[in-house]
Amino acid sequence: MSESKEFAVPALPVQKQQTAETSAPAPAPPVQENTKRLPQPPPLKYEKPSWSAQPTYKYQLEVLKNGASLETVQGPRKEFVTIGRLPICDIPMEHPSISRYQAIIQFDHDGDAYIYDMDSAHGTKVNKKPIPGREYVQLKPGDQIRFGESTRLCIFESEKPYDPEAEAEERRQIILKKRLAKARGELQSDQTENVESEGISWGFQEDAQEEDDDEDDNGVENSVQDIEANLDKSGDASLLSVEAEKMAVEDAKRRREDLKIMYDDDSDEELYDKTSRKKKKVEKADTHEDLVRKQKQATIDIAKIEKEILEKKEAQAKKDNDAAAAGEEDLDAYMSKLTKKPGNDKSLFALQKELNQLKKVETTIA
Repeated sequence: MSESKEFAVPALPVQKQQTAETSAPAPAPPVQENTKRLPQPPPLKYEKPSWSAQPTYKYQLEVLKNGASLETVQGPRKEFVTIGRLPICDIPMEHPSISRYQAIIQFDHDGDAYIYDMDSAHGTKVNKKPIPGREYVQLKPGDQIRFGESTRLCIFESEKPYDPEAEAEERRQIILKKRLAKARGELQSDQTENVESEGISWGFQEDAQEEDDDEDDNGVENSVQDIEANLDKSGDASLLSVEAEKMAVEDAKRRREDLKIMYDDDSDEELYDKTSRKKKKVEKADTHEDLVRKQKQATIDIAKIEKEILEKKEAQAKKDNDAAAAGEEDLDAYMSKLTKKPGNDKSLFALQKELNQLKKVETTIA
């Protein structure tokens, strides 16, 4: 090689051009889903009644613990409100003894609220009394509700006006209706027995009839009529007025007192006891000497009692002065003086009463 020739630089290798026939890029691998599906809550096994309606008054539950108010839960405007441990409940509770669906508060067209226990494991209490499961119990403003074994109390409050007298009247009306139904049942059973007994003579004559049965029937009929009359007077089947009940109670008390006086009085026993006439001693008439002797004795007794009254008044005045002088006296010493009282010491009132009786005797003898 000659020096004149230039040094040849080697050319770079030619890269293979990609043709259209080359394959497309591989797709990216699918991304796996890391999210997990939440478990579905159990279905609510409750069907609202036919009288269900939205609440017409605002209501709330005040939560208390150890007498202190923790929070106030405003009730939602729904026909029924679910209470339980599930977060989807309208009013969720966190205590472990509370069931997932513990209870339901149901409302009616009149705005009244009813609590309905879902047959929970630990039950529901209203005013410290357990309520039966699957039954509606009416709630009144101020009622205390305890769910399960929770230490928290829920106070039910409602804007609906509450009249305790009307509730008591309604309760008395229910009792009177029960008495009416019972009296009608007794009357019907007695009439059935009488019809059955009329078919058998049992050897008695046709005219021989017992009057007691008729009286009993009349008594039952009268009781039924009285109750029905009371119901008719009230117009809407309400009860007797409170004044009538008070008069009946007072009349019963008066009769008991009369019976007590009649049976407790010894003079009545002697009056109705015929044997007391034989045992009764003949009373002797007092002679002039007896009257003079009684008058002298009465005068002596009067003077004695007047002296005792005077001494007692002086002793009382002295005791008052001593108590005023010794204002800072020891309590034990003062109490010991009070407890030291003679057993036969009569009070001033008793002495004055005895004195008046003796003066009457003296006046009668004179």
